[in-house]
Amino acid sequence: MTNKEKYKEFCKKERNIPIFSKDWWLDSVCGYNNWDVIIIEKGGNIMATMPYYLRDGKFGTKIISNPILTQTLGIYFKYPPKQKYYKKLSFEKEMIEKILEKLPNFDSFSMSFNYNYTNLLPFYWKGFKNKVNYTYIIKDITIKELSENFETDIRRRRRKAYETGIVVYESEDIKKFYELNEMTFTRQNRTIPYNFEFIENLYKKCKENNACKMYFAKDKNNNIIAGNFLVYDEVTVYYLMGGIDPTYKDMGGMDVVQYESIKFALENNKVFDFEGSMVESIEKYFRSFGAIQTPYYSISKTNSKLLKIRDFVRDIVK
Repeated sequence: MTNKEKYKEFCKKERNIPIFSKDWWLDSVCGYNNWDVIIIEKGGNIMATMPYYLRDGKFGTKIISNPILTQTLGIYFKYPPKQKYYKKLSFEKEMIEKILEKLPNFDSFSMSFNYNYTNLLPFYWKGFKNKVNYTYIIKDITIKELSENFETDIRRRRRKAYETGIVVYESEDIKKFYELNEMTFTRQNRTIPYNFEFIENLYKKCKENNACKMYFAKDKNNNIIAGNFLVYDEVTVYYLMGGIDPTYKDMGGMDVVQYESIKFALENNKVFDFEGSMVESIEKYFRSFGAIQTPYYSISKTNSKLLKIRDFVRDIVK
């Protein structure tokens, strides 16, 4: 069996592998031929895996990075049972060293890890840099506590939205979602980084694997004013994408859509992950739902002298 074939079978057995590291997700966002996986085995048993996305960069460079719409990748460890903390760290160090030995040649490497993984020292010792990012999560609370934790403006806008007749509903109208999503990019003077066919295919793959849901908000005149695209695995519901019709942006449509999304997560004993943002205004919005600031880490390394010069110049400009 190839590594990919082994990994596909491994994903079927290991239900705690995050959605962004599952084989079918990577097939969809990368294309089957554009990703691979490193597998470390002992005695015929898989002990650690790390999928990676390899693409061509400028000037003929080879780039390993997170694919589009994929918040985190990283390493999945199959820990031996009843390990003490010291042994766990030693195990992680051993697995990481073996994985790095198997990495293909690259000019630039950048990968974000799930927030549950924090042991970056083995990467540091091999010359990698690390950077802290932040996401916001909601977990282990009741629906009543959720509402009580909302910031005043969220509570007010949600009440106003319901009073004016806004209704939240589920739908499979991926075309309408894409329209709303594109409107949001346009309002921010940005170009949407994917086409409709890409999102449609991703949605189909997620539906096939029972891993997505979309909520929409409509007003009393049946105008669809906001929508989001959730993906989820055994542990977490992720707010992957959203969109608002700017004509109705002050009606609280996204607030009630997000509320129903968080309720869905909590009622199914899952964590809700806003997927974070380092943009100040977006961070404030996520925080206003009473979500918990949670760090997660990115590691990077540049081998290409040309790219090192480029990065140096960028830092000077900043």
